[in-house]
Amino acid sequence: MQDNLRLIGHINLKLYGSDGILKQEIDKPNVVVTVGKVYLASWLAAVSQAGYFMQYIGLGTGATGASASDTTLQTELATRVAGTITSNSTTWQNMATFGPGINTGALTESGLFTASSGGIMMARQTFGTLTKAAGDTVVFSWTLTIS
Repeated sequence: MQDNLRLIGHINLKLYGSDGILKQEIDKPNVVVTVGKVYLASWLAAVSQAGYFMQYIGLGTGATGASASDTTLQTELATRVAGTITSNSTTWQNMATFGPGINTGALTESGLFTASSGGIMMARQTFGTLTKAAGDTVVFSWTLTIS
């Protein structure tokens, strides 16, 4: 008998205009990177876990495709946002809101991190350009499923 444990990541970004109307949505799987898997194994073995697991989401403008060997975003923007962490059955989720004025411009990549700066990256993904104006809001949902 063989039991295969898999960790699958998925991102969903919703861009809302200053009027609150949905302008664009991106929904796709992501790459769980090697350093993130190593961190998870260490975190599970720790005597205690301080704080939330992978609480921060970062956005960037890098265009190089995501790879398991990535350790950071290619061109990260200044602000990572701490999301709200939930879990249900075999699914973990981090939902973060990048409000007006936070990380504006042509967004093309995202990462899931342990800290508001530096730290370890769990997962990364690139996507088609999502242009966030100064008055826009991005609601970002990052899901990890253990199957």
